Amino acid sequence: MHLSLTKRSEYGIRLMLYMASLSRGERVTAADLARACEISSGNVPTIMNLLSRSGLLLCLPGRNGGCTLARNPEDISMLEIIESLEGRLEISHCLLDSRRCNDHRPECALHAAWSHGRSAAINALDHTSLSDTLRREREIAKLAARREAAAAARRAGRAPTAS
Repeated sequence: MHLSLTKRSEYGIRLMLYMASLSRGERVTAADLARACEISSGNVPTIMNLLSRSGLLLCLPGRNGGCTLARNPEDISMLEIIESLEGRLEISHCLLDSRRCNDHRPECALHAAWSHGRSAAINALDHTSLSDTLRREREIAKLAARREAAAAARRAGRAPTAS
């Protein structure tokens, strides 16, 4: 079994993080998003459409159109973004015996653990805002830049400077 997000969700999250980094109300076109997020321009309109239909983006057509976040990044959960692109997150089948886990008693031996894990993952995504994720993304970028500066200093034969 493989638990992971699809490319659509990966791209959608990348796109939403970029939009959250912009000034409130700033509109961006699909072409601008494709360039800024390094996503194929063919994928962006579909993702924007799904996010717009879910009420996460406000999109205006036309020459001066574009999209902006429909709500503050603090008010958009990662779960909302993922479910707008993938549909409701659910366990599609029992791990041991699908005949026993479709609301039958007793369910399979792993049902409680599997259900608890699913609930924990959904709860974590629901309580992580787009703003939280952007803040963490920026922290990671700073750490990576410091590590790269330290590595470059080592390669050059000098000690890194503290920041």
